[in-house]
Amino acid sequence: MDKTGYKQTQKIFLFVLLFGLLGETSQTDICLRVPDETTDCLMSSEYHPVPQNSVTQSCLQQLLWNYSSDQNISALNADYFRNISRRLLGNSSNVSTDFRQRREYRQLNDLQREKLHRALQILYDEGTIHRYGKLYGYVYTSVRNSPKFLGFQRIFLLAFEEELRRVDSEVSLPYWDFTIDAQMDNPINSLLWSSKYFGNGNGRVKLGDFRDWRTPKGPLQRRYGESNYGKLMDRDVIRNIVSKCKSQDINYPVKSEDDENFVLEYHHNGVLNWLGGSSADATTVAYDPVFYFVSAFTDFVWEVFRKKQQVSCNINPSLDYPNNTTSQGKDSSVKMIGFSDLSYIDGYSNNWTQFWYNYTLAQNCQNCNSEFFWCDSYKQLCVSHSRRTDYNILTTVILTSDSFEPETEYVPRRVEISIFPSPLNDGRTMASARQDAKAYVTERQRSLSSRRRNMLVLSALGRFSLLSDSLSRND
Repeated sequence: MDKTGYKQTQKIFLFVLLFGLLGETSQTDICLRVPDETTDCLMSSEYHPVPQNSVTQSCLQQLLWNYSSDQNISALNADYFRNISRRLLGNSSNVSTDFRQRREYRQLNDLQREKLHRALQILYDEGTIHRYGKLYGYVYTSVRNSPKFLGFQRIFLLAFEEELRRVDSEVSLPYWDFTIDAQMDNPINSLLWSSKYFGNGNGRVKLGDFRDWRTPKGPLQRRYGESNYGKLMDRDVIRNIVSKCKSQDINYPVKSEDDENFVLEYHHNGVLNWLGGSSADATTVAYDPVFYFVSAFTDFVWEVFRKKQQVSCNINPSLDYPNNTTSQGKDSSVKMIGFSDLSYIDGYSNNWTQFWYNYTLAQNCQNCNSEFFWCDSYKQLCVSHSRRTDYNILTTVILTSDSFEPETEYVPRRVEISIFPSPLNDGRTMASARQDAKAYVTERQRSLSSRRRNMLVLSALGRFSLLSDSLSRND
């Protein structure tokens, strides 16, 4: 109990009624060792006319709400990640699992997606995802809001990708280009939130290959679009970030709130807070496979920025570790927590995308018409298909066997380590998803009707002009 921050505890007896499990008339006596605060809560009701069962339930709920998971890394896990960093550092030009291209999740065919999901399930079953999830929660407070973040995350993802390829050498880590979904009427309507792909996002994950996964705080949960904070990154945000030249311009710390709009970590946090549930807490975020897809796209955006540094700004990204920190860049030589044979500046090395992996561009309007996308000719952008059957601009709806929002539960949990700062919600929520789709379809139909009328008018004017010219010549 000391690791959770509780004071010395004493032994008391709690009588817990297990209704529903043992029947309404059954009861089981459970002896628990609890913190002093819980003892005080129980004792404070001694002279009040309150049913003992209600008191016990209330005090235990308070105990569970205040529970903090043990984030310390065991010596065994410390050695495990140290050995990984040693292999990564040993010879970056001699990669044991070969160079790989990371593709957008929806560029995978059915077989490739099945192999990816199978490899993820094996990593979950053997405890590897738990190991990485715990490491991320342990390290996060040391790297957030600093230039350490992007470099650490690059190494973290590369190490995790190596785990995937240990299971299946044909698998690589895909990225989720959520700008494609941000272009929708409401990204909650995206086809990705169905059993064939990511699974549901409205509470406990009960659909898809990641259903019934667990974190240290219970079942894996999502709560997309419901927080006051968080939204998906869009193309304009990426253009703003890539418009900068120096790494210090897209990293924390910032000099003003306006500068924060150019910080990549800030917008990355927004996506995780939009996902909500387990993803809104650093102690549980890396237990959701979608976290790795989100982070891979953030890394992709960073790589686009780094390429621009080389081509347009004459800057070597490997040497451009920001010096606008309170330690004036001295943390660049500090060893990474977890990957202790590497320094934080090693995360900025060009070697990773030269010898280990790189990215394949997502679809554009010339080639994006598929089961996942359609081309919005007005915006000249690929947009994700909607899974809605009531309001959908497509004449043929991509049907799934799932109900739009499956019945599931969502249990609020105390957030131990918030993923902040973060953009605010853009107003598109679960509650507004249907109305947003309806408004978008209505507006599209109105625009199409207006365009047809304009084309008819132009056609009529053209015929009138030809007739006038003909009459003039006859005169």
